[in-house]
Amino acid sequence: MNTIHILLIEDSETDAILVKHELLQAMDNQVTLAHTKRISEALELIQQQSFDSILVKHELLQAMGNQVTLVHANRMSEALELIQQQSFDLILSDLGLPDCSGIETINRLHKNAASIPITVLSSRNDEKLALQAIKAGAQDYLVKGALTEGALARVIQYSIERKRTEERAKKAQQRFQTIFEKAPLGIALINFRTGKFLDVNPMYASIVGRTIDELIQISQANIIHPEDLEVYLQSMALLDNHKIPSSKITKRILHPNGSIIWIEMSVVPFDTGEDAEVCYLCMIKDISDHRQMIANLHDLTEHLQNIREEEQTRIGREIHDVIGGTLTVLKMDLDWLSKKVTANPMHERIKSLYQLTGEAIETTRRVSTNLRPNVLDNLGLHGGIEWLIREFEQRMNIECHLTLSVPNIPELDKNRETAIFRIIQEVFTNITRHAQATIVKMYIEEKDHHILFKIKDNGIGITKEQLINPKSFGIIGMHERAKQMGAQLIIKGSHSNGSVIQLQVPIQNFQKDLREIAND
Repeated sequence: MNTIHILLIEDSETDAILVKHELLQAMDNQVTLAHTKRISEALELIQQQSFDSILVKHELLQAMGNQVTLVHANRMSEALELIQQQSFDLILSDLGLPDCSGIETINRLHKNAASIPITVLSSRNDEKLALQAIKAGAQDYLVKGALTEGALARVIQYSIERKRTEERAKKAQQRFQTIFEKAPLGIALINFRTGKFLDVNPMYASIVGRTIDELIQISQANIIHPEDLEVYLQSMALLDNHKIPSSKITKRILHPNGSIIWIEMSVVPFDTGEDAEVCYLCMIKDISDHRQMIANLHDLTEHLQNIREEEQTRIGREIHDVIGGTLTVLKMDLDWLSKKVTANPMHERIKSLYQLTGEAIETTRRVSTNLRPNVLDNLGLHGGIEWLIREFEQRMNIECHLTLSVPNIPELDKNRETAIFRIIQEVFTNITRHAQATIVKMYIEEKDHHILFKIKDNGIGITKEQLINPKSFGIIGMHERAKQMGAQLIIKGSHSNGSVIQLQVPIQNFQKDLREIAND
């Protein structure tokens, strides 16, 4: 068991004797506690009477077998010197010292020994003074005349434990503050009702391009892009009404220099411990570079697709005009030759070549059409879709139905028409390869300010694994084409109901193209 250091100061001999008695009782109990729980404390008791301090020291040494060391100080100045020289677990002090009295005693002790718990032992039964002492930093306030047997032991134990708890909480707060200030994420504490910033870390201020002092004066809504503000407020309302536990949204921030910063924002409720304030913790990450990289990849993909379409168009025309033309002339000559040469077996040979040439012309036409369907140029998107369905039905012997609820599909530019046609073409290709369907139905209708292209089959249904497979390049390509024109592609499947593919193209895309055509 560690040595217990006690420093006693007291200006009344009678009080000193009472304190000595209670302290002896406390230490006797503490010895038992130390043996059972192996706890040791060091106590500093401040006492004015040297004789009484020597007496207490002697009695305690006798009772505890040299486990106690009493350190005596008559004045505050002497006590402060001892605090600098030695380590103590508890300070037990009167408030009436020759060179210091009242709450000033607590203030000076707390200033010079902030980590040591302080308990006041006073002759004044003054509730107001007791409250002042506690507010000043004392762990407890004891009245000498009201001490009961074992009270000191309990006070010593509780005071030390409370101080340790406070120190742990303080260290936890310091760790949190360090994480808050050094975190690579922007973090802010915001009032739910007013939207005002309560606390902001340096990274948050850096991301949004403002100082911490500037942010404290405004609200979160002041820096969010006006077009994103309504969705942000709706998310906050759902969070405030406990309809969602947290929110993660992507928003734009207005930088003071006029630029736009894309951020990923995570918001969770946060209890500050104050009933008057309902707050939430907002964590942001600057994703502007990431979004720019994604945008560049989309632009590159679109550019490559346009180049591929142009190249396919060129190759398709070369095949149609040159190879198709040459095969047509060859077929005509073979037809003429078959009429001139009637003797077998030469006639049969020419006739067989004539049929093979016809098949080659048909293959050439199909390849040319797949590379660039000329029906899009001649008949537009509606005619191209009808041709695709009829050709698919004849080639695959699968029953197809087209229901058109839109009187006229508005004209689009060549790139968007091609994108829609290629998505639908890829759907029919996948049905051919994987669906095992016998019936395919397609609907074109207007719904919720969108033109909806819906294709449904009665096949085995696409699986989730196929949808998320990184090697499903056909599906990836369809999604990419849809994104490029601001459309949404939804693919669902079940084993019992087959697959459903929906392409939703906003009507404003059509209207925009009509205005561009009119301006041209």
